[in-house]
Amino acid sequence: MNWADVKVRAAQGDARGAFEALKSIARPGDDFVTQRKYAKLLDKLPKDGLELRPLKLALLATSTTDHLADILRLWLALEGFDAEIHQPPFGQAAQSVLDPDSELYRFQPDMVWFFTSWRDVRLDAMPGADKAAVEAAVAGAVAETAGLWRALQQRLSCLIVQNNADIPSMDVFGHFEANVAWSRRSLLRRYNLALAEALPNAVTLFDLEHVSGCWGKDAWAEHRYWYHSKHAFAFDAIGQVAFQFARLAGAAKGLAKKCLVLDLDNTLWGGVIGDDGVEGIRLGNGADGEAFADFQDYVRALKARGIILTVCSKNEEANAREPFERHPDMRLSLDDVAVFRANWDNKADNIRLIAETLNIGLDSMVFVDDNPAERSLVRDFLPMVTIPELPEDPTLYAATLHAERLFETLAFSDEDAVRNDYYRANASRQELRSQYADLGEFQRGLEMTSEVAEIDEFRLPRSAQLINKSNQFHLTGTRHGEAEILDMLAETDWIGRCFGLKDRFGDNGLISVVLLRRDGDSAHVDTWVMSCRVLGRGMEEFIVNEMAMAARAAGCTHLLGRYVPSKKNKLVAGLYQRMGFIKLSDAGGETLWRLDLDGFLPLKTFIARE
Repeated sequence: MNWADVKVRAAQGDARGAFEALKSIARPGDDFVTQRKYAKLLDKLPKDGLELRPLKLALLATSTTDHLADILRLWLALEGFDAEIHQPPFGQAAQSVLDPDSELYRFQPDMVWFFTSWRDVRLDAMPGADKAAVEAAVAGAVAETAGLWRALQQRLSCLIVQNNADIPSMDVFGHFEANVAWSRRSLLRRYNLALAEALPNAVTLFDLEHVSGCWGKDAWAEHRYWYHSKHAFAFDAIGQVAFQFARLAGAAKGLAKKCLVLDLDNTLWGGVIGDDGVEGIRLGNGADGEAFADFQDYVRALKARGIILTVCSKNEEANAREPFERHPDMRLSLDDVAVFRANWDNKADNIRLIAETLNIGLDSMVFVDDNPAERSLVRDFLPMVTIPELPEDPTLYAATLHAERLFETLAFSDEDAVRNDYYRANASRQELRSQYADLGEFQRGLEMTSEVAEIDEFRLPRSAQLINKSNQFHLTGTRHGEAEILDMLAETDWIGRCFGLKDRFGDNGLISVVLLRRDGDSAHVDTWVMSCRVLGRGMEEFIVNEMAMAARAAGCTHLLGRYVPSKKNKLVAGLYQRMGFIKLSDAGGETLWRLDLDGFLPLKTFIARE
């Protein structure tokens, strides 16, 4: 696929084909002229049929960001968004935040990006300043930035993204710069650390310092563009900045990947285990062996960060497991793998079965395989699976996967740290399920209990994460950040509950969140999300019983629930009907349901309340 293919499809009126072709060739490292060419073509494509989600983004900067906005629209589209971007007049970013009548508030953004650079950070520390003066200067700069967040949060409930400072390469002390507390580099480093520590729940960090460092400090700082047109960094770096912001926006809207599907031979180790034996594979020693071990270290770090690890290999299963059990330099163990499939079936079918076992969508999976033929087959049969183009050189495997930025996150919870264990336990549950002909007996055999709790400060991060990441079991598609949830629950008309689930195989953690809004004698289900890994265990019935009890206690006579269809939530299209609700209306697929609480009898479930 190349640029000519994109243009041909666009000329033929095949907008979807042109878009998919563009998606396959665009790279964040392409030069600015190339990316501008892509952006212009995308602007001409009709958006109908591209299935892009609307996103209103306010880009607030003191530097020139018109070109960034153009390329940002491109990368947000490739991430799945039809972005409308608001920019205040040059030099008016702070004023637009502080003025309640500004165009910013009429725009009502879904997301605000404070695009600041090091030149925007006012650090009032004179040469020779002592440590106390340096700390005061840093605290003052952070307070100035935080004041804009607070002003914005008073009028908008949206995600705020804040840059840190891209520390310039020029210095006056050379390698001694870090030893001088009042030097520019030292001040900006202190500022970046203090800024990260000061972030409230509703603000997430865009690590511009990391991006600039990866790009190369001297190449990043195109000084002539700053002095001529107030561009904060090099034109050719715009694509990389836009790409990484688009990935962050995708994570904020629940599009980050959850699962890594790994080949084995020549992917986790060098050689073919069936031919070379466990003693003959390359792992740990030599350049290639060290590279494969380092790649495993990177993969295991992803598991610790909450990514589900699975194996899909063409091998005899006993052979495939042997390195995990016997090789002294294996960094991964079988306990790190949630689902292990090694057989001679085609990998597309195996990946489907892995998705079914985990109860996750194929579009949340990333497949890593050294073999281009296997990548091509899976890409043809499962286009929704993300498949990075792995290079031939194993020393580049970890860097290649990292460069895709597929596993962005805005939060990290205790549940994330042990997510892989949850899914491994699910495999044991499925094995138990096969022993029962009756679903009820299976559920009884799980010995399940649920903790029902209000959404407090300890459960808030995981509750917000579940609301914003869930797509399949999400009745309305509503997204609420931590600050917004706190604001809602501070009102007497709102009821919030979160649910955990334990069984004989372990603790599933916090797996569901419900937000109810009282209106007269009605309790409206504003948000109901649940982890798909607990489907089929009676949790839906248990939650309806709890919602009914909470609504009754609040003086309500009925529950009202909406179903708003999306590309991903067909799973719950019939949920309210199955739970005994009566349909009141149907407008273009969006349905409204009612459950009368007078005489309501609890639905049958084998889950006990803790």
